[in-house]
Amino acid sequence: MASSLNDFGRLINPMIVEGQVHGGLAQGIGQALLEGAVYDGSGQLVTASFMDYAMPRADDFPEMVSGLTEVPATTNPLGIKGAGEAGATGAPPAVIGAILDALRPLGIEHIDMPATPHRVWQAIHKAGATKAAAE
Repeated sequence: MASSLNDFGRLINPMIVEGQVHGGLAQGIGQALLEGAVYDGSGQLVTASFMDYAMPRADDFPEMVSGLTEVPATTNPLGIKGAGEAGATGAPPAVIGAILDALRPLGIEHIDMPATPHRVWQAIHKAGATKAAAE
């Protein structure tokens, strides 16, 4: 389950704001796990269409729960603040941090985004090979 807590000031339409938060979380989780631009040796983009690019879809994500708190802004008469796609900022480091927490017992301290299953497997395989060579 993915969860977040946000303060966007006075909420005019909480349902729209919650949709923006979920969209931002999906964007950030997608960036951390799936999305990656790939270029060939001459610099040509080879993931230029949705046939080649890992477009996140609803079934790629866990249930999302968002908490919204209202602390009115003091800088405008409506008390509103920007919502945008807030989850997009915090999701990538949270997801990568969770992956690294799980892999730390194997001695893995870094993984590049997107942390695809193949990249995670490669890191685990490399850590095993490094450990075996050290023994």
